[in-house]
Amino acid sequence: MRRWVKIGTVLLLVLTLGLQWVLLQTIAWTGMIISYSQENSFSEALSMTFDGEHPCCLCKAIKQGRAAEKQQEKLAPTNKLTPAIIWQSPFYCFDSERGMISSVDEFFPQLSNSPPKPPPRGDSLPLSLKA
Repeated sequence: MRRWVKIGTVLLLVLTLGLQWVLLQTIAWTGMIISYSQENSFSEALSMTFDGEHPCCLCKAIKQGRAAEKQQEKLAPTNKLTPAIIWQSPFYCFDSERGMISSVDEFFPQLSNSPPKPPPRGDSLPLSLKA
């Protein structure tokens, strides 16, 4: 099961990146070199393969497929997510009402109670409580 998931993931990645055209073009070039080298020398077969004047049927189909794919990309809206840094300027409000707030907190009067004393230590316990 894991193997099929890996194969499917690789296949999806290959198709997403458009590497199917590279694979097909490599196959076409290999076939052209083999067929041209049967009638000519190897160096002539290489030059005929890559000069662009002697395309095979597969090369023509690849060219049409790439052109159709580019045409679709131009017509279709892009659904790709473009990473962007979103920056918003800080919002400052300088109303006249803000100036009316006093610096002393009038709503919560300060407590006059002193903080609690620390708990007594073990040596200050009454003798009746010591074990």
